[in-house]
Amino acid sequence: MRGEEPLRVLQPLLALDAGRWVKLICGASFEDVADVRNLAFVYTLAGVDCIDCAAEPAVVAAAAEGIDAAMAWAAGEGRGGGEWGEMGRRPWVMVSVSDGRDPHFRKAVFDASLCPPACPRPCERVCPAAAIRFHAAAATSDAATSTGSSADSVGGVIADRCYGCGRCIPVCPFGIISAEEHQRTHEDTLTLLGGGLVDAIEIHTLPGHVEAFNALWASIGEAAGSLKLVAVSLPDLGGAMHHAMHAMYRTMHPHLSAANLWQLDGRPMSGDIGAGATRATIRLAARVAAFEDRPPGYLQIAGGTNSHTFTSLQDHGMLPSASSDHRLAVAGVAFGGHARKILAPVLGRLDAAHSIGTNEAATPTPRMATSQSPSHVESQLPLLLEALELACALVHPYKSRLPT
Repeated sequence: MRGEEPLRVLQPLLALDAGRWVKLICGASFEDVADVRNLAFVYTLAGVDCIDCAAEPAVVAAAAEGIDAAMAWAAGEGRGGGEWGEMGRRPWVMVSVSDGRDPHFRKAVFDASLCPPACPRPCERVCPAAAIRFHAAAATSDAATSTGSSADSVGGVIADRCYGCGRCIPVCPFGIISAEEHQRTHEDTLTLLGGGLVDAIEIHTLPGHVEAFNALWASIGEAAGSLKLVAVSLPDLGGAMHHAMHAMYRTMHPHLSAANLWQLDGRPMSGDIGAGATRATIRLAARVAAFEDRPPGYLQIAGGTNSHTFTSLQDHGMLPSASSDHRLAVAGVAFGGHARKILAPVLGRLDAAHSIGTNEAATPTPRMATSQSPSHVESQLPLLLEALELACALVHPYKSRLPT
């Protein structure tokens, strides 16, 4: 599973220093706790350094549970002579917050009873999170009205699964889909930071948010002192990029005792689309890395990252090596849509097996332990191993490079 070179397990901060940092993005608005728990389990074993999730207590708890379970599973494997026994480090838990309106912090909404019965439902096809579903017995809007059914009775958006990509909005033939903001208060963020489960925070910002960024950072204040990492996620700001980074760093610096990181979001929420999606983030990273006097902080790419990103970074000389200028290299990469997409079929079969088992009609599947919940990926050994193969193929190119 791991290839010819051994996986070199590093603490997260050392991984940043070595340019081998990998982060899993569960989604700033993705709140399906069962999926978050299983994603955290699989990608912890695959070797990620950080798991970024929504700033909701239940979601943070699910991520922490997945990490704990993975560490315990690996320890058990080690006692039995299994290859996962070398797990010696724990990934950080990061929460994402926003300083204002941001596509990452919204959810699609529509009244499914308004959908004509003959609609081809392009929204359902383009949704990367399987967050739009119509029930098989969905009636026409007239029938729904006559029976007193609500939109929930015919389908619509599964709010916990929607993470705000917005692809459904322009494809709706009747224009009935819109987006609602999904923000957390500063007080909620402070409560989470003081709860003992959060290691890092990421602040998403956009052009024109200078005052809002300053206000958010002021509200966090000394609470940032308990964190291991503070990240700022920003898209391509064009000619304003250099000035904006310096302005934000000046704001943070008085209370910045943790390491800091700049997440360069080249093409937001697009890693699942295809090979070309990674080009924008590579271009952005190359430009920012070339700033001669950029503010302190690690550079990490996101937005359009996928299985083609590693080769693109190599081709552009942006992975640390003995022959490259380390200042022009990135410290790591974050995977969101693509990381979730490759595991979606496996987790979908887990959900199906769980549903069948609930109805006592399933054929028994090999399990790791009878005490485990059937909704946990490790309860179905064949599915777990399949998920690990996929996750490791994505993560390990960054982890197995020889130190330089």
